[in-house]
Amino acid sequence: MQRFQSILQFKKVSCKNCYKCVRNCPVKAIRVHDHQARIIESQCIYCEKCILVCPQDAKEEQNMIPAIRSAMENKAQVVASLHPAYLACFGVTGVNEIREAMKKLGFADAADAAEGASLMTAQYKTLFPEQKEQGVMISSACPVIVQLVKKHYPHLLGNLVQSASMMQFHANYLKKQYPKARIVYVSPCISSMSELRDSGNEVDYVITLEELAQWMKKEGISIAEKEPEQIAYRSREIAIADGLTDLLGSVKGIRKLSVSGMEQCREVLEELHPEDFANCFLEMYACSGGCVAGPSFQMKKGRYLTDILAVKNAAFGKDFHREQGDYELPGFELRKNFGYCPAQEQDEVSEEEIRDALAEMGKFSPKDELNCGACGYNTCREKAIAIIQNKAEVAMCIPYMRAKQESYSNKVFNAMPGLLVTVDYNLRIIQMNQAATDLFNTPHKRRLIGHPVSEIMEDYSFASILAFDRNLMQDEIYLEEQKRYLDRVMTNDRENKMILCIMKDITKERKHKDQIQHAQLEAARMADKLVEEQLKIVQQIAGLLGETAADTKVAVEKLKNTILLESEKPNEKK
Repeated sequence: MQRFQSILQFKKVSCKNCYKCVRNCPVKAIRVHDHQARIIESQCIYCEKCILVCPQDAKEEQNMIPAIRSAMENKAQVVASLHPAYLACFGVTGVNEIREAMKKLGFADAADAAEGASLMTAQYKTLFPEQKEQGVMISSACPVIVQLVKKHYPHLLGNLVQSASMMQFHANYLKKQYPKARIVYVSPCISSMSELRDSGNEVDYVITLEELAQWMKKEGISIAEKEPEQIAYRSREIAIADGLTDLLGSVKGIRKLSVSGMEQCREVLEELHPEDFANCFLEMYACSGGCVAGPSFQMKKGRYLTDILAVKNAAFGKDFHREQGDYELPGFELRKNFGYCPAQEQDEVSEEEIRDALAEMGKFSPKDELNCGACGYNTCREKAIAIIQNKAEVAMCIPYMRAKQESYSNKVFNAMPGLLVTVDYNLRIIQMNQAATDLFNTPHKRRLIGHPVSEIMEDYSFASILAFDRNLMQDEIYLEEQKRYLDRVMTNDRENKMILCIMKDITKERKHKDQIQHAQLEAARMADKLVEEQLKIVQQIAGLLGETAADTKVAVEKLKNTILLESEKPNEKK
């Protein structure tokens, strides 16, 4: 017999900001730690809701096919017990149509578990008169419901019908035919694995209808068309809601009611006070509509009516005549004692602890409790209790984490020394940091968010970025109202459809630059004036120098001539 530690778990994936499994788990049997979801098996009822909704396909359930194949390779006789939901899953009218395909996989034989349903129904009828306490009797045919009562409503254990399940009845029946066989139960869900641990169990392996279909597909085995079975067996009706109450027929002194769907079942169990109901039998299925709406079927959309009719036709024949026969089986008893225990008191959670946990999530008053359900819990108080019980983390509160992130971003945004303004593609202001707010809001203190950016500064460059699909632009503008010069760098954030404008106040630098330029111009002007004055002086000097030189030249010429004349006189005397 297959032994294992865990029926269902999650693979290691990043569960950050999802929590769909927590949100959909009817009993909140999931613990999230370090962004990793783990199933709390002591509280899990194996309904598979978490697996069906997980967007990362993180299921890691017990796979028994390798062990079955190993047994077959070792020449063990392996016999399959098929839950009647196989009729809808494979679109057949009876077990004869699928038996040959099962043998090709290596099974020695395959049988319809409706045989076990017939035996179970017979035992139910014998147990009703033995009901010691006048009150409510709850069907134990659905393993999920049994786990739900065991783990979350233990005070109702005594109200479960003390009968083995269809799976266990059929396994015992098959063992009488194949004493040395290994029994494989093919179920519409994994919850039947929980019964492998029961004492007296004769089932060795459990696989799902989905796993069987995948196995056959992998081996390239298809179901050959055969003549439809002529005999319809009513006990196949166990696969649909109301099926068990229908099979039981009229039971003297017993009122029969049928409830299906986890939400409805939990509502009934919450409401249920056995002493207030007399001689009432409740048929309960965790899946709305019964086993033909189980996990193996829930991925197929728009097939529910077809699946119901497939089971009905196989149970009654297409004309739905209820006079059809049923399995003629030797009767034997197979009871199960679920015991009884009062409601277990959970550790008290004080109001002070709840308030502290709420405060960790930024919930300081009832108006802060949004009860949005994003974390997977219906209310903030439920989430606070889960934190106290180490089932949840503060970071699972998405509104709180978003507010915290925004607060942190705003602090960083506002702490930046520059001026930051973001605008959308309609050129309307989305956000301004504190420095920009202080600059543009004074002196009117008007609200600018959502207004056109043109109300505070020139928007030509913004429009140019969009018009020419540019990544980056830089320019310099002057704000007349504020008497400020700004250096702007604008970047196009296409992903978020906005433009981020980072600005630097360069008024001081611009004034300093202007002062330097003015000084340079003044120096140049003064230089020009000086040059002009110097030119005048030079010209005057030049004028004066010109007259003196002429006089000197004349004087020199005269002196020269005089000397020449004087030098000629002695020669004349000789």
